[in-house]
Amino acid sequence: MVIQDEMLRDVIARTLHISEEEITEEKLLELKGLSARYAGITSLEGLQYAENLEYLDLCGNSIEILDPIRDLRNIERLNVSKNRLRDLQALHGFRQLKKLDISRNNLYTMDISAVAGMIDLEELNLERSKVDNIIYLEHTKKLRVLYIGIENGPFPISILGTLKNLKELHMNKMWLYSIDDLTYLKSVEVLDLSTNLFSDLSPLTSMTNLRSLDVSNCPYLKDYSILADMEHLEVLNLSYNHPSHFSFLKKLTHLRELRMVQTGLKDVSVLANLDKLEKLDLSENHLEHCSALKHLENLVYFKASHCQLRSIDFLKNSKKLVELNLYTNLIERIDTLRSCERMTVLNVGNNAIKDITCLEEMKQLEVLGLENNNVSDISPLADLGNLCTIDLYNNIITDLSPLSGLQYLSYLRLDHNAIVDLSPLSSLKYLRSLTLKANYITDVSPLKDLELLQELRLDDNPIEDTSVLEEMEFYDRFSMK
Repeated sequence: MVIQDEMLRDVIARTLHISEEEITEEKLLELKGLSARYAGITSLEGLQYAENLEYLDLCGNSIEILDPIRDLRNIERLNVSKNRLRDLQALHGFRQLKKLDISRNNLYTMDISAVAGMIDLEELNLERSKVDNIIYLEHTKKLRVLYIGIENGPFPISILGTLKNLKELHMNKMWLYSIDDLTYLKSVEVLDLSTNLFSDLSPLTSMTNLRSLDVSNCPYLKDYSILADMEHLEVLNLSYNHPSHFSFLKKLTHLRELRMVQTGLKDVSVLANLDKLEKLDLSENHLEHCSALKHLENLVYFKASHCQLRSIDFLKNSKKLVELNLYTNLIERIDTLRSCERMTVLNVGNNAIKDITCLEEMKQLEVLGLENNNVSDISPLADLGNLCTIDLYNNIITDLSPLSGLQYLSYLRLDHNAIVDLSPLSSLKYLRSLTLKANYITDVSPLKDLELLQELRLDDNPIEDTSVLEEMEFYDRFSMK
């Protein structure tokens, strides 16, 4: 066999649409791209004959050496993340490479000196790897995107100041106590500094092109006043921090995305002027004065789970909402959402909702979470033909007939209700997961023709006979105690 590794041989055969026995040196020349992710590959021997490869993805295997591909100089995109690499010696001379991912190779400290010769490299991912040095990066002048959250070090990051074309920099989980060396990075537009230990943001003042900033989970960072002068920011993540005040937000009127999970925010009036916001996450804060959000008419995504909200009247003008998550609050009424006809994902689980009439016009709805509420009438769902996932766990539902026409349903959770009759479910041919624990079901025969069903839970029901289900393909996986 030309290809020695059995798993690699299998992937190549499927890619070329031939049998493994038909793989020859000549056939390997036909390979332009190869994706062999998580395939259990340990050796690349034989792949050296694939001289025309331009794209190679070997993520999630057990490869230690890259020697067989050392002469494949047409490869422009290479992913060898999540392997067991010792070094990149085989990649010396890969001047043509534009994108390289060696992230999560952390069994050994890798010699990455080969990177110094990759003069056309535009994107490099070193995240969660162990490397011998990062000095080699000074030669990669065309680098635009860099993930450098390496596991060992520390290394001086001042070298990054020489990369004048760098637009996107990810330095998360590096436990940095200082970011002073970033002062010279004036071209950066996207910066991820999440999960670090620095307390001073002033080095960012020179980044006049900065559009996206992530400083989430930086526990020593308290003073954000410097951000008030970054009026060009469009994306900001402050989650899991506790700013001393939030007044700096008032001036960030160009923000399109803002994430502030568990920040101690209470008074949301500081967000009143941010009318360009499209995505907003305020979860795990005890929110007050929410009426100030009524002007956010451009919201497409809004999440406010675990916020002790009682009313969502402030969303009455947010008619562009596509995804809304209000999980675990104190909400009783959701009729405000009646005009949200673009909604595709709605999660209002763990509240106190009884009436869901307002959902009738959400014809584009695909995912619905209503678990742990007080819903008894689900007739408003009858014409929502795009629904594929519904969670109605722990409500007071008896009649399932409104679901009978939802032909694309694949996931349905109905545990802890008051259901007796399953016949409306017999037409749901695409159901893959159905859970009905703790109801009043006696007859399961309506389920016998649901051929795609892989998960079925019928525990704690007064069922006497389940033999009618025994011919189903995944019967052994079903739970019917």
